[in-house]
Amino acid sequence: MEKISTYFGELEHMMRNISLAGLQRVLQLLERAYYHSHRIFVMGNGGSAATASHLALDLAKNTIVRGAPRLKAISLTDHVPLITAWSNDTAYEHIFAEQLVSLIEPHDVAIGISASGNSLNVINALLLAKQSQAYTIGLLGAQGGRIKDLVDAYVLAPGQNIEQEEDAHMILAHVITRHMREVVRSYAQSLEAAGAN
Repeated sequence: MEKISTYFGELEHMMRNISLAGLQRVLQLLERAYYHSHRIFVMGNGGSAATASHLALDLAKNTIVRGAPRLKAISLTDHVPLITAWSNDTAYEHIFAEQLVSLIEPHDVAIGISASGNSLNVINALLLAKQSQAYTIGLLGAQGGRIKDLVDAYVLAPGQNIEQEEDAHMILAHVITRHMREVVRSYAQSLEAAGAN
């Protein structure tokens, strides 16, 4: 039980040390994408792939407010046949970038989730997004890796192990979703007020 208590204590300490300024920059990019009807693409490997799917689901479904346009969120981790095709025909490091080639447009947002910050397939996709004039975001581990230096905004999860960093990413996914739901709700209210005048 002592080890479990220690884990919880470290997790609480980590969450209190997440940069709110970094998170605010991330939220600003997502708000901009929503207000201008741009899409949000999310990706990651392993546990981060599961978080990417969860975040895209929550952004697409749990932000719906009647009277407001829906937020457009897509996970690049969910199309297994396409992922295996690109892995087989080219290489695993292209599975996300090749999906983005036909989808990404200027001012869209690409979110890479990576505890190491060095996942080559995520890096390649983020580089493609930048070349396409899209915005890039990283949800990263304690060190940030290579991704930290190439994205427009990032949040580090300053944990002491990958499990805690992945815990933080899931919590951040829910924080982001709740924030964006309030953004959509506020927009719906402004549209309703404008229609009443």
